[in-house]
Amino acid sequence: MKTLFHSRTQSLTMFVLVWFSIFSFFLGVYACSQNPANETDSTAASKTEIQDEDVWQVIYVNTQRIGYAYSQTRVEDQAGSKVIRSQSDSYLKIKRFGQVLNMGTHLKTVENTKGELLSYTFEMKNPPADSTVSKGLVKDGQLKIETKIANQVSQSELKWSPAFHSPSYLERMFKKSPMKPGEERSFSMLLPEYNKVTEVQLVALDYETVDLYGDSRGKCLHVKMTQSALPGMTVDLYVTKEGEIPKTAADFLGSSMLTYTVSKETALEEISGEELDLAVQTLIKVSPIPRAHDTTKAVYKVTLQDGDPAKFLVKGDTQQVKSLDKKSIELTVSKAPIPTQFPESKVGSEFVTPTQFIQSDDPRIVKYAKEAVKSEENPWKKSLLMERYVYQNLRKKNFSTALASAAEVAKNMEGDCTEHAVLLAAMLRAQNLPSRVAVGMVYIPSRSSFGGHMWTEVFLDNRWIPLDATLGKGGIGAGHIKLTDSSLADNAPAPLTIFLPLLQAVGKLSIEVIDYAPKSKR
Repeated sequence: MKTLFHSRTQSLTMFVLVWFSIFSFFLGVYACSQNPANETDSTAASKTEIQDEDVWQVIYVNTQRIGYAYSQTRVEDQAGSKVIRSQSDSYLKIKRFGQVLNMGTHLKTVENTKGELLSYTFEMKNPPADSTVSKGLVKDGQLKIETKIANQVSQSELKWSPAFHSPSYLERMFKKSPMKPGEERSFSMLLPEYNKVTEVQLVALDYETVDLYGDSRGKCLHVKMTQSALPGMTVDLYVTKEGEIPKTAADFLGSSMLTYTVSKETALEEISGEELDLAVQTLIKVSPIPRAHDTTKAVYKVTLQDGDPAKFLVKGDTQQVKSLDKKSIELTVSKAPIPTQFPESKVGSEFVTPTQFIQSDDPRIVKYAKEAVKSEENPWKKSLLMERYVYQNLRKKNFSTALASAAEVAKNMEGDCTEHAVLLAAMLRAQNLPSRVAVGMVYIPSRSSFGGHMWTEVFLDNRWIPLDATLGKGGIGAGHIKLTDSSLADNAPAPLTIFLPLLQAVGKLSIEVIDYAPKSKR
C-alpha cells in the first residue's frame, strides 16, 4: 500500500500550512525590541508614537528550529498624510519522511495612523504549487478583494468598517494601552490569508517569569488570544510592560510551536540537515487491521486526552458514536450501501457550482470527466468511473503541495490525497453530480497506523457516499474515520480551516481497534 502511505504523508503538509496560515495572523505583532523584559513600570508605552522598526523572530517546534519571520514598519508621507507601511515575511522548512518542504508567506499592508486599513497584498507560497495571492483595497465602505489561484482571478467584496483593524494593529495596541492582569479585550481584525474579518479575544492572566531565547528570562504578562475565524485555536502571548511580545506559543500536533524575538543573524542561520521530520510523530498507532479498506464495518474505541472525542467526529449514515465516558467513545464505521435509486438531488447550489478551488467549468476538467464516463448514464457508475480515472491518471506524486485547486491539478496532473480529492469533486460537478470533500483519518497498512487524509463524497439517493481517488477501489470501507467536510464554496470558511479538527486532534487522540468485519461475499 505504498500509494496510501504517501497519501497520508501529504496530510502533514496540510497540517503545517494550516498552522502556518494561523501563525501569519500574528506575525504583525512582533515589532518589538530585542531586549528581554524588565520588571520596572513604564508609562512610556502609552505615549509612544509609531516608529520605523525591523524585527526578526525564530520559529521552533519544541526545541527544534524550523524557520524564521521578519516584520518591518515604516511611517511615510502619502499625499500629504502620514501612512504606516508594514511588511511581514515568514519561512518554514521541515522534513516529511526525509523530503524537505518549504513554505512561506508575504504580507504588505498600508494603513493610516489610526490603525485603519487602506490596502494590503498577501501571498502564500508552497512550491511547486502556484502561489495564492490576494489584494485588497478599502474604498467606499467596502474592502474590494482580488484573489489569484492557479492563474484564475476572482473578485469579491467585504462590507468594511473603520473599526476593523489591520493585522499589525495588535502590537501597537499593547504599546499604546498596555493590558493589566485580569483584563479582557476584543476587536475585529482582517485575516488576509482568508479574506475574512475575525473577532479577536484577549484575556490577560498574570505576570510570569518566562524563558526567552537562549538563556535569558524576563517577566511578561501572559495573554491568551483566540479568534472567531479559527475556533479552538489558542495562542499564548507573553507581553512586556512596554507592550513588546518577545515570545509566543501555540499547540501544534501535540507539540508546542514557539516564536522568539532574536537578532537578524540568529533568525537567518541556515537550517541544513537538521529539519524537523514530523511525519511519524503524527501517526496514531493501532493493532493491525487485515484488508482494512475491504471491510464492511469496524468498531473503534477513540479516546481524547483532554475532553470528549465526539466533538471531532461526524455522525451520520456511515459513522455512529456511542459515549463510553468523559474521554472515550465507541465509533462504528460502516461501508456505504450501493445506491440503486437516483431521485433528483435536493442539495444547496454550493455543492454543484464552480468555486475558486473546485473549478468544475475548467475545460480540462470537463474534458477529463467526459473521457472517464464515456457513454455511461448510471450516476453511481459514472462516479466510480471518474474515481478510477483520477486514480489511474494522477500518477505523478508530489507530496509538498498542501492544497492545489482542481484546475491546477488538472493542468499538472500531480499531487496527492488533497489533489485527488479536489479533482474528483470538480469532475463530479462537471457531470452535474453534487460533490464535496471530506477530511479525517485513514488506516495505513504499512504502518498499522491512522493518519490524516482527504477524500471525496458524491450525493446520490439523497445521501452522501464516499469515494477515494487516492485508492481507486470503488468507494471506501471502514478504514476511514471522518472528522469534517466542506463544499469549498467561495463564501464558506476558508479552505484550510477544514483541517483544523485534524490539527487539534493529532497528538491527543488514541484509537483502539475493537472489532472489524471483512468484505461481504456477493
